[in-house]
Amino acid sequence: MRSRKLFAFVLAIIILSIFISGCESNNNKEPLSKTEFLMDTVINLKIYDKQDKKALDEAIDRLKEIESRMSSHIESSDVRQINDNAGIKPVKVHDDVYHVIEQAKHFAEISHGAYEPTIGPLVDLWNITGIDEKERDSIPTEEEIKEKLELVDYNDLEIMEDNKIYLNRKGMKLDLGGIAKGYAADEVKRIFKEHGINSAIIDLGGNVYALGNKANDESWRIGIQDPFDITGNYLGILNVKDKSIVTSGDYERYFKYKGKKYHHIIDSKTGYPSENEVAGISIISDKSIDGDALSTALFVLGIEDGIQLLNQLENVEGIFIDKKEEVIIPKILEKDFTLENENLKLIINSH
Repeated sequence: MRSRKLFAFVLAIIILSIFISGCESNNNKEPLSKTEFLMDTVINLKIYDKQDKKALDEAIDRLKEIESRMSSHIESSDVRQINDNAGIKPVKVHDDVYHVIEQAKHFAEISHGAYEPTIGPLVDLWNITGIDEKERDSIPTEEEIKEKLELVDYNDLEIMEDNKIYLNRKGMKLDLGGIAKGYAADEVKRIFKEHGINSAIIDLGGNVYALGNKANDESWRIGIQDPFDITGNYLGILNVKDKSIVTSGDYERYFKYKGKKYHHIIDSKTGYPSENEVAGISIISDKSIDGDALSTALFVLGIEDGIQLLNQLENVEGIFIDKKEEVIIPKILEKDFTLENENLKLIINSH
């Protein structure tokens, strides 16, 4: 039942993401598309300039391969082997897993743990996998949270020579859920480009890559999710070419306890779901792996510290939606973003 609820919810986001993309090609032919449930989400790939079924199949196979190596829930995966051998011995992993873990630690370092790849023990403790229609009758105790917090520290994630990865202490768990989909989107883009595809929408359930531009050389029009209305409505339209758009929010996966909502983005400093002024965030970047990790990091950091981190990075921009129903965009996006929801207030950040 939960899988069906999650499927329906993510499908609504997919519809949102491409609802206003204006994807018709010049000859009005339907795009070549494929939809599957992979990496715990609905993925939707659409090619607009070529009818290249081989590229589509190759992309799907690559996504399956990434999931088989990076999911902590698959017993034979590299990540599961790392976790099972925490505090025991290093584990040799595939090149792509090694690369993603390197990037994961990099984003943990620059965000000072706001993005935390060793968050696994807390993720398992909270077990927020979908939207619960009924309230839960309990949440983890402070003692349980404190115990798991002791096992969360990216400094104890060792990246060694010869593709070996080691978690220093027993009970530690690597979780690449906040970065693997971004890498996967970049891999689909790579495969499409190798096949000469220059116009496509790669949608991995909230991770959207708008490859190239529309067939008439116009920008893609991507809807930005309204965090206050998850039924497929968008708050604004972003015009982009050849960019990744990764969106995170407190509406994605959550449950309620005593009337309070507990969402899935855990703050590694407190052990609880992040609590600040942010309701949703969209990261626009050249690489989806960057956007994936940063969407989590900036959601936890909050607007002021998040903007400060963005200012240190190149070719990365962020759209924040706060709980006061304000939409904060950088000045560089002013001409490319249109606010559609008249109940929200647009703020241009010039810093």
